[in-house]
Amino acid sequence: MRLAETAGRVFDRVLDVCAWIGCGMLAFQVVSVSFEIVCRYFFNTSFSVITPLNEWSLVYLTMLGAAWLQREGGHTSDDSIVTLLPPWVHRLTRWVGWVLAIVTCVLLAWYGALATWDNYSKQAYDFFKLPNFPIYLVYIVIPIGSLLWLIQLLRKQSRPSSADEGEDTGGDI
Repeated sequence: MRLAETAGRVFDRVLDVCAWIGCGMLAFQVVSVSFEIVCRYFFNTSFSVITPLNEWSLVYLTMLGAAWLQREGGHTSDDSIVTLLPPWVHRLTRWVGWVLAIVTCVLLAWYGALATWDNYSKQAYDFFKLPNFPIYLVYIVIPIGSLLWLIQLLRKQSRPSSADEGEDTGGDI
C-alpha cells in the first residue's frame, strides 16, 4: 500500500507541474499576443513566430491540463435531464460516460503516438509557419497528455469515493 500512495503522490506532482506549465503557456499567450498587437499597431511590425507558438501552445495547454482538471473536478457535465430519471439511469449514464472517456483517451494516445512517430521518422517540418521546426514536437504532447488523462480517469474510478452517488462535483465520470 505504501508504494501505491507514493506513486499517487508522484503522479499528483506530475499533474501539478503540467498545470503550472499550462499556466505559463497561458501567460505567454496573453503577453505575446498583446505585444504583437502593440507592435503591429504602433510600429507596423509583425513577428512571424508569435502566431504559430500560440497555436501550438493551445495544443500543449489542452493536453497538459486535461488530467489535472479531471483530478480537480473541473470538467463540466450537464445532468439536468438524467437527474429527473430513476437512479439506475444516472448510474448507467455515468458508466457510459466513463467508458467513452477511456476509449477517447486510448484512441488519442494511440493515434497521437502514431502521428508523432510518423512525423519524427519522416523528419517532417512545419513549412508553412516555422520552416525549421520539427512538427513531431507539437504532436508529442498528444499521447503524453492522453496517457496522463487516462491514468487519472482510472485512478478516480478505482477510489472507493468515486462510487458515491451523493458526490455532486463536475467531471465525475
